[in-house]
Amino acid sequence: MKQNLKTDTKKLPITKPLIKKKELKSKQSTWYRYVILTVILLISWFLYQPTLRHGFTNWDDPTYVLENNQVKKLNSENIKYFFSNASAYNYHPLTMISLSIDYYLTSKGKSKSIDSIDPPATIFHATNVILHLLNVILVFIFAFQLSRKRLIVATITALLFAIHPMHVESVAWIAERKDVLYALFFMSGLIVYLEYLEKKKLSFLIAALVFFVLSLFSKPSAVVFPLVLLVIDYFQHREFSQKLWFEKIPFFVLSVIFGLITVLIQSKVAIGNIKDFSMLQRLMFASYGFIMYGVKLIFPVNLAAFYPYPILDSNGYLPTIFYLSPFIFLLISALVYYSARFSRTVMFGYLFYLTSLVLVLQFISVGSAIMADRYSYIASIGLFFIIALYVDNAFMHKGNKLYPGRWIIVGIFILYSAWVGKLTVQQAEIWTNSETLWTDVIAKYPQADISYKNRGNYYGRLNMKDKALLDYNIYIKLTPNDPLAYSNIGNIYGLNNQIDKSLDAYSKSISFDSLNADTYLNRAITYARAKQFENSIRDYTKSLSLKPGNMEVYINRSYTLLEMGKYEDAIKDYTMIIEKTGGNDDNFLKRGLCYYFLVRHPEAKENFLKCIELNPANGTAYYNISVIYNSQKDFAKAYQYALKAQSLNFQVGAQYLEGLKSKQ
Repeated sequence: MKQNLKTDTKKLPITKPLIKKKELKSKQSTWYRYVILTVILLISWFLYQPTLRHGFTNWDDPTYVLENNQVKKLNSENIKYFFSNASAYNYHPLTMISLSIDYYLTSKGKSKSIDSIDPPATIFHATNVILHLLNVILVFIFAFQLSRKRLIVATITALLFAIHPMHVESVAWIAERKDVLYALFFMSGLIVYLEYLEKKKLSFLIAALVFFVLSLFSKPSAVVFPLVLLVIDYFQHREFSQKLWFEKIPFFVLSVIFGLITVLIQSKVAIGNIKDFSMLQRLMFASYGFIMYGVKLIFPVNLAAFYPYPILDSNGYLPTIFYLSPFIFLLISALVYYSARFSRTVMFGYLFYLTSLVLVLQFISVGSAIMADRYSYIASIGLFFIIALYVDNAFMHKGNKLYPGRWIIVGIFILYSAWVGKLTVQQAEIWTNSETLWTDVIAKYPQADISYKNRGNYYGRLNMKDKALLDYNIYIKLTPNDPLAYSNIGNIYGLNNQIDKSLDAYSKSISFDSLNADTYLNRAITYARAKQFENSIRDYTKSLSLKPGNMEVYINRSYTLLEMGKYEDAIKDYTMIIEKTGGNDDNFLKRGLCYYFLVRHPEAKENFLKCIELNPANGTAYYNISVIYNSQKDFAKAYQYALKAQSLNFQVGAQYLEGLKSKQ
């Protein structure tokens, strides 16, 4: 017989775990995320912190900050101005306000005006770097949510975005504040849209719309936002129903409105003439750009701040790669379409990349460059996401097995990341100042004419005349019809006292642009130095007709009239200057001389005394008063004023002093 086994029916006490298994795993995962993200941010900061020591460049930074009086004031009126006017040929009020805040913080505690010199650029660069770090966080969150909380995917996507050298232009260039700022709101909008898809709450869709508007107010490129939303819908297997299209209507309406505003603003300046290139050429440029952005995102070598359009050969043909580009584009697109049968990953990354770039692929020429690193800032996320997903797949269990070569992949990725980070440091150094920036472009693209002009402007500002002249001469060989270049050459020759060459350069400039008041003014001054007074007066008059009320013309013309002996006319100009500006000691001194030569001594003495009142150290005025008193036989006062002039280092002749002393 079988024995019945006895069991103890007394229940053992069960201790409830403080944290459930799922909760413990979730908390550990959260902790890992924070650590990984912190490491990525520290790496990014390490790569970009040298830019805090950089200055402004002469590429759009003057237009956005240094020469923009609206940016130099931070008040309600200026904020209203930014929202109601275009700035730097773009409508991006939030970008301009952010630059205005930086200018305020830079000038705080200093004199009320720092217009005469460039303000320190540290705060401007720091803001750009901080915005980039915030964008890194957002890219991490976006990739984590989109990949259904796959940590490796989020890590790789965010790391590549953080350290890629193609993003240096967006971060290290102050004028490109709009890029890092619009990306902040753009990515925030995508994240809350993902929340909308998960939780189906209308509030998240409204939040996405708000972030979209903020992004549009930062940079017009944000108009592609609704297209990116559709790409996400595709990846999330949403049915393209009436509801889906209906919820996108406000987004597309805003895109159209802001798109039209941008076209109206840029049509006269930034957007090239559509007739400059044939339809076939523009198609080739677009295909080339699509390919090269991808190539440089994977192999970021020979990056430059400026990529010029290709030079046609002697038969008028483009380089071969441009003719092949449309076929390569079609081949890539076909392969991506085929891959969609098995997975939506590649198709998603491809569409995200393409929609983010579609407006800047130069199908309609914008600017004078065929491509620009900054345009890859958002688009790169699509390609990085593909790479991240496939690296992560190596660590996915398949039949209880992991991909055997996974650690080789990890090693390759670590080496690749180190290489990319090194390139980022090198690329950031290129943006140190205008000289380093344009010298790098010239080294890589000697045919890039704008580089010689801008480097010449930089040298000219530092009074490095020989270097400036060398660059300008190369520039006019490449672009022989630029009036401003000839005007700058005229300035340099004038500073070198090469009057004839200076006049020739100004005349050449006027032959290309006969409506530039400043060129006429500079030529008038140069004619006066050559004692060609009639030509000088003619140019002063022409300059005033083009720019009425220009005080610089009156200031220079008045002195020329004084030299010509036209004292009455000179007095009229000096009086105009004094009435309009309040005058300075030199204005009263020169007007006093005019009165003296007209033998109107009381008015002359009155002007000299006013000159002394404004500048007690003006020895010339004391000496002139001495001469007046001498002519009036008041030798005591004449001697007194002569001694005062001498004490102020005015060269008073010993014979004149002795004569006054003996006559007392």
